Amino acid sequence: MASMLKVSLGLSLLGFLVIAVMTPSANALLGGKSDVPNVRTNMEIQQLGRYCVEQFNLREQSEERNVIADTAGSNPLTFSRVVSARKQVVAGTKYYLRIKVTQPDGSSRMFDSVVVIQPWLHSKRLIGFTPVDSPMY
Repeated sequence: MASMLKVSLGLSLLGFLVIAVMTPSANALLGGKSDVPNVRTNMEIQQLGRYCVEQFNLREQSEERNVIADTAGSNPLTFSRVVSARKQVVAGTKYYLRIKVTQPDGSSRMFDSVVVIQPWLHSKRLIGFTPVDSPMY
């Protein structure tokens, strides 16, 4: 009787694991990246993109002040929109954003950004913000 119970529990666990791995949404649970739908109309993603540009500008201004004590002012990037987004469940949610910005000279440029949100810690951190050499859009 006890061995039947062990076998039954083992098969149930095996079945659960197979279903979890085979389910399309399991990638998000297992650390895989997934596309964020409706990026253009997703206000949360657009606000996250704006946050990334603001944080980048703050870092640039801080570095300028450290290099030149008498800075007349900086020329920050201006957020235009997030054009694509992917997310990955880690210790929080990591977002990979492709952001279109307007440069000080009025030209547009794409940047890839990585930001991690940990709501239980009230934490949002910009991890990376790099220009795209050959834009895909």
